[in-house]
Amino acid sequence: MDKNRDVTAIVKPYNKTIVTASNRVLLDVLRELEIPIRSECGGVGECGKCKILLTGGISTPPTYAEKRFFSYEELSRGYRLACRVRLLEGVFEVSIPPESILQRYKSADIGFEKPTELLPALRKIFIVLPRATLEDVRADFERIIDKIKDYINPNTIDIDVIQKLPETIRLNDWSVTVTTWYDRKIIDVEAGDTRDKLYGLAIDIGTSKIVLHLVELTNGNTLAIESIPNPQASYGADIISRLTYALQSEDNLKRLQETVIKAINIAIDRMLSRTNIPKNHVYEAVVVGNTVMHHLFLGIQPKYLGYAPYVPAIAKSLAIIAKDLRMSIHRNGIIYMLPVIAGYVGSDALADAIAIDIENCETPCMLIDIGTNSEILLNTGKEIYACSTPAGPAFEGATTSFGTRAVAGAIDQVFIYFDSSIQDFAVQYHTIGKRKPIGLCGSAMIDVIAHLYRLNIIDSRGRFSKEIKSRRIIKNNNTYSFILVWGNETEIKRDISINTKDINEILLAKAAIASGIRILIEHTRLDYTDIQKIYVAGSFGTYMNVENAITIGLLPKIDPKKVEFVGNTAISGAKMCLKNIEIRRKAEELARKIKYVELSAYQLFNKIFIESIPLPAF
Repeated sequence: MDKNRDVTAIVKPYNKTIVTASNRVLLDVLRELEIPIRSECGGVGECGKCKILLTGGISTPPTYAEKRFFSYEELSRGYRLACRVRLLEGVFEVSIPPESILQRYKSADIGFEKPTELLPALRKIFIVLPRATLEDVRADFERIIDKIKDYINPNTIDIDVIQKLPETIRLNDWSVTVTTWYDRKIIDVEAGDTRDKLYGLAIDIGTSKIVLHLVELTNGNTLAIESIPNPQASYGADIISRLTYALQSEDNLKRLQETVIKAINIAIDRMLSRTNIPKNHVYEAVVVGNTVMHHLFLGIQPKYLGYAPYVPAIAKSLAIIAKDLRMSIHRNGIIYMLPVIAGYVGSDALADAIAIDIENCETPCMLIDIGTNSEILLNTGKEIYACSTPAGPAFEGATTSFGTRAVAGAIDQVFIYFDSSIQDFAVQYHTIGKRKPIGLCGSAMIDVIAHLYRLNIIDSRGRFSKEIKSRRIIKNNNTYSFILVWGNETEIKRDISINTKDINEILLAKAAIASGIRILIEHTRLDYTDIQKIYVAGSFGTYMNVENAITIGLLPKIDPKKVEFVGNTAISGAKMCLKNIEIRRKAEELARKIKYVELSAYQLFNKIFIESIPLPAF
């Protein structure tokens, strides 16, 4: 067989015909074509989320990993993992089922934000210049500087602004608008009066999603909001998977950087198209993200974030010219990166802290941003501490049988009860978009485990009771499962259930967060009763049932009224820093004040983690 021969595949439901070299891993081909397919483990055959139906042609035989995820019958029908199968010869049809598609999902695109005085880094000054004469032969640039020196004294200007300066000045009868950044750098000189055209972006680069806000900096109004899945997810659902992929080669690092910048530019173009704003009037973007996302966005090798002592390449704030990152705003615009706090506590956590003004809590308060990498901040009333917990992607469905992100058709709420009329357990559920169910997102997982525990169907270790009988409880290969939705009700035409392994994955994820909470409490010699407020940030927290989260031990046993969901405060904090340079300065000072606690160096971490696994935890 000629392994250099091209093969052809028709990819459904996109009806794309692809031609590629023989013997390539199918997932790599789909990634290159930007076909949105899930691959939470990064393509190493561990998550089983890149499931496809493959027919026609000759392909490599099923691997051990595929035999783990599919029955003999499913394999004979053509079910494969895109990360394991190679197309060898012929013409194929590749069908990607709904649960394998990396979909746009329901996310918290806004968050709590205090009113912010408008004091941006950008300024536009309209001036009318004296015409050049034989008696006044000052150069064009010096003529501008002389006119604006009473306001500001800029000391740098980009060459392309100078290149077009002679024509620009004379285009509108010697009247121009000068755009500056921090009154130090001239970004642009435009003909006429364009003072009313001043825009900026706030961007939150999350592990799972990217959120952007377009802001009018003459009045502070948010004109457009866009959120998209982070396409890096095809290279791994969690930051460790992506970090591992990046350190394998410089090409991989470049690919991750280009992938995220391209996605951001597409989102920017969508917003500008909707608002009819040209990109040349967007002069600044304030960007936040966890430290790995920060490094990948900038093309910085994150290798040493994966090894103790987990040191970032740079922590301080950065200002980068947009054209150097190929960002779709004014080419001389500024990409301002808020500082990161530590190796695994990034500028997104700092933005969270700014948005809720954690520094000025009058009584001890805590902020928890729940995600694949969960950050916890605690203000004792005197000092602020922070830690990061590797919760992993379990809450986003990566490691559970029917787990999914909060996409259309995902079950996001569940209530289980004993129905005396049928003498069995009944399940009520709600799906996003009121679509037929395709799987369970994290908030539903919490609900399910809390209800199963309250009903004594599972014990504190997540093990099923052998005493309780129900047609919903099934045993297969010594593994118990509880059927939540019957196959005839689902989009995927299969029973949606939760099994012992799934429950264990959630318990491990919640144990990581619970451990971080407990260690900060013990480290600061506080008691849980001292905490008067817990702010829960992030998309996941937005849809979480507080009582159920307390029941499983994800949150400590406190009055639920003390828990406040604040949404995406990372984007809120970024936007506040975009609007006001004094808030930006305070953020930089706060980053230096926060005391980072490295959990892996904490002597009792392993013991606390193990103790946090059972239900509830606190």
